[in-house]
Amino acid sequence: MAEVLGWKPRASIVAKCDRKRVLSSWASYCGDMAPAEFEIEFSSVRRLTPRQFVEKLLKELGVRGIVAGENYRFGYKAAGDATELRVMRQSWGQVSSTRVRRALAVGDMKCVSQLLGRQHRLIMNASKDQEGFPGGKHKLSVPKSSLLNLAPKEGLYEKCYLCIGEDDDRASSCRVVVDTGYVHIEMDDEVDVGVCNRVGTQDLRLLRIEFGDSQS
Repeated sequence: MAEVLGWKPRASIVAKCDRKRVLSSWASYCGDMAPAEFEIEFSSVRRLTPRQFVEKLLKELGVRGIVAGENYRFGYKAAGDATELRVMRQSWGQVSSTRVRRALAVGDMKCVSQLLGRQHRLIMNASKDQEGFPGGKHKLSVPKSSLLNLAPKEGLYEKCYLCIGEDDDRASSCRVVVDTGYVHIEMDDEVDVGVCNRVGTQDLRLLRIEFGDSQS
C-alpha cells in the first residue's frame, strides 16, 4: 500500500517473522483455531467501492466475519466506514437458526453450508437391536425416529459422505434419499460393502452424514 501510494517506507509494528506467533495467541478467541493470514495486492482493490470491496471479501475470499474499529474506513477514497459495514450486514441478512431451518426445509443445502460455515451433518442413533434397519448390499435405511438433529427436506441429495470412526478418520461417498419415514443411505459400489454390517458397532454406533451442496 505504501509503495502504490508513494508513502515513505516505515517499519511494521509486528515483525513479519513474529506474526505467526501473534496470530496463534488469538486462538482462544477464535474457537481454539489460530487465524490464517494472507495478503491482497492493494493495486487490485484500491479503486473498489466499499460495497465492491466487502463483496470481494465475501464471495471470492470466503470471509465469515469482519472486526473493525469505530473509526475504520475502507473503499475507494476511504468512502466507507464502520456504520456502512453494519448497514451492509443487515441488507445481506444475519445468520440465525431460523434462516438455517428455513433453508433445510426447502432443501437448499448450499445456503445451509454458507450460513453454517460448514456442511450440514445429520446424526442418527444406530443400534443393531433397533427395529427398522434393513440393510442391502450397498444401502442402509434408517428410520427418522433415530435422528438426533434436523434432516433436510424430502428428496435426493448427491455428493454426501458417511463419516466412519470416532475421529472421522474415514469417509465413504454416498447419496442420500430422505422420504416421509426413512433416510436411505446409498453407498457407491466401490466402497467397502461391509460397512452395512457394522451398524451398531463401535465404528458406527452413530451414523454421521455430511451433505453436499446439491439436491436432485
